[in-house]
Parts: sequence; C-alpha cells; structure tokens
Amino acid sequence: MFLTDNYRSTAHILAAANAAIAPAAERMKAGHPIHVDRGRGKVPPGGDWTALDPVAQGRVQVLPLPRNPIAQAQAAMAELQRLSSLAADWDWSACAVIARQWKYLAPVRAWCELQGVPAQLGNEPSPSFWRLRETQALRQWLHERKAAVVNGAALRQWLAEQSPGPWIELLHEAADEFALETGGAELPTAHFLEWLAEWGREARCRQRGLLLLTAHGAKGLEFDHVVVLDGGWRGANQGEDADAPRRLFYVAMTRARKTLALMRFQEGLGAAEPARHRTKSDRVEAPPPPSYLAQSHPLPLALQSDASVLRRQSAALPPAAPELESLYQRLAMRDVDLGFAGRQAASHPLHKAIAALAPGDPLTPHKTAANGSRWELLDSAGRRVGRLAKSFKAPAGMRCRSATVLAVVAWSRELSEPQFQPDIKCDAWEVVVPELKFAPDG
Repeated sequence: MFLTDNYRSTAHILAAANAAIAPAAERMKAGHPIHVDRGRGKVPPGGDWTALDPVAQGRVQVLPLPRNPIAQAQAAMAELQRLSSLAADWDWSACAVIARQWKYLAPVRAWCELQGVPAQLGNEPSPSFWRLRETQALRQWLHERKAAVVNGAALRQWLAEQSPGPWIELLHEAADEFALETGGAELPTAHFLEWLAEWGREARCRQRGLLLLTAHGAKGLEFDHVVVLDGGWRGANQGEDADAPRRLFYVAMTRARKTLALMRFQEGLGAAEPARHRTKSDRVEAPPPPSYLAQSHPLPLALQSDASVLRRQSAALPPAAPELESLYQRLAMRDVDLGFAGRQAASHPLHKAIAALAPGDPLTPHKTAANGSRWELLDSAGRRVGRLAKSFKAPAGMRCRSATVLAVVAWSRELSEPQFQPDIKCDAWEVVVPELKFAPDG
C-alpha cells in the first residue's frame, strides 16, 4: 500500500512534481502519483495563489536565465520579491531557496545581505545560546534579585531596559513564550532557568528569515514559497544511481506548499559577467562559463509542456553589484581562539575593549609577521579584541574584506581544556565570535 495523499502542496505543484519524477526508472511509488488529500478536492489547483498572483495564477514557474550563479541569484530573489508584494502577510521565515550544491547559494546570501532581507544558510553554525553575553546577563540579574519566583512581566521589564540587539530580541521571544505557557503566573526561578536552557536548544534550530539550503538538507521540511536553483543537477555523484538527481529534484519541488519557481539555465543566453569586470571594450562576446555552470538540470519535456507549469521570462535584471561576488561566513566557536582574552589579567584593557563591543559592530581582520598565519580581530579603534583558531582557513581564491561582531560569548577557566589552564590569568572572560566577508582575489 502506498501513501499518496499529500496534505501540503497545491495540485499544480504536485502535478509538476509527478511529471518531473515520472521518467525515473526505479522508485517506490512508480505508477502511484501523489495527489492532494480529499479535504482539498474542491480547492483551485493553484490554491489561494490562483487569485493572488495574476501572472502565474498558482502554476509552477520555470524561469530561464543566463548561465551565471549571480544572475540566477538576482532572478530568484526578484521573483520572491514580486510574490512578497502580493501578500500582506508575507513572511520570509516561510520561504526557502533550494540548490543541489552550496556554491549556488552563496550569491543569494550576498544578495540578501546587500538588500537587507533576513536570511540564513542551512549549514551556518549558531553561537551557544546559553553562553551568549545577553543570556548570561539575564542569569546574573535573576541571581542578584534573590527572588524565588519570576514571571513573564518581570522578564519583559528587564529586557526592555537592555540595549537592543539580535540576541536581546531572541530573549524577548523566550519571555513571550514563557508568559504564554505559564499564563503570566509566577514560577520558581530555577524552573524558569531550566525551561530557558531547553528553549534555547530548540531556538537554535528555528528558521529566522529566508532559508538557503541544499535539497539533501530540505528533506522532511516544508515552506510556503520555494525557489529551486539550477546547476549541478546533471549527473549523479559518486555512489548514486543515475536517477538520484531526479529524485532529489522531486524532493526539492515537493517542499513547497503554495508557490514554486524553478530556475533554468538557458542554453544560448550566455554567461553574463559581474558588472565590476565590464569595460567599454567588453561589449564583445563574453567568455565561456566555468564547466560546472554547464551542469544544469535537463527538465523533462513532460514538465515543460504540463498545464500546471508556466514557462516565462524572469524579470529584467539590473547590473550585478560587486558585492554579489562576496562570500559571508558565520564562524563557529571552534573557529575562534577561546582563550585569547583569558591569557590576559582581568585588569588588562583588552577586557574593557571587548565589553564595549555589540553585535553588528565592525571589526578588522588583521595578519602580521608576529602572528604568522593567524587572523587577529581589531575593533574600530585598532585594539586587539580576538583571534581566530589555528585551524581556520580562508576560502580558496578569496580574501577577507571585512568583519562584524556576530556575538560575544562568556567563557571561563572552568570551561577551558586542562592543557590550556597554565596560561590562563583570569577566571572569566568574553570571546568575540565574528562574521567574515570575503571577496575574490584580484
């Protein structure tokens, strides 16, 4: 018996997905296409977006574009922006851009940074919620107030008095959920701290903004609006059978609940160069794209002619900004020297410099002959406030252009490995965790 009822996607999305997977030689549900559940039998095949979107009318869109990852990122985000203008309740946290390989998502992330669209890569690490400076400050306040109980109102009042920032906003979410779960009642402070630790573990897994991820990572997830990028779909990876890419593409398609757009590298459109490389003499034929750009996914003919699919030109693209070639990296705790500030006495000015930093503050990555291949982090006054781990390596062919403070976390002698204990000169200190911005060499 096969489970063919789908309670998530519209009929148009399911029809397109069935057409895409049909040529696969071996699959569990061959001859048993999925369909909308009976409860949605009378809903238009495009769902609510049949009426909301005058262009696609709920159909799956195939958008041809130049064989260039940056142009693809622009076109994908232009489509999501178009859809966002049609929905009063648009939520970027209900959207995803899915690719076969991570490298195709990098320019999408850069576009989001440039345009201020909240986004996160599915493989990005998050700082330890419990070790965040803001969480530790809340713990300290609860300890100092010496009250046996606490409620949501008291938590909100303390948070309102703190300097705004992304991690304070996160704690606001926690306070709101705690107040909702408890009905505003006072509970033992120890109980709240246990609850907060558990909440923080779950919060690290929550989607915050547009999610950028691979099809492998998308399994089991669902989103209101999905764009599937082209690139890397032709040919199976080592250890995969010939139909593996098609099945994975089917998985990506069926993550969508309401709308689905499929980007398609179009033969003959060429590979437009980034704007910063163009000169007046560049009006001749553009150079051929790298070999991996030619590995587009050959959408089955049945899909292109299916009534559930609309094939149309994407919106006209503006010249690509140089920033779209940037690569952003959120560093994990393992990427930073956790004991950097701990090797200085508590009276050292380094600690005061770190205390003055806040998330989003600019940093300057710096290398000198004295520190060899290791990166040090300087604040806006040129003071050393951190250092990256020996194991950290910059992406090949790129140079670090800038950095910002992602988070400041609390660390201590107690948390340090025994072999590092002899060098520690204070009992507790803070560690700067940065986000780095890289640009191509040259």
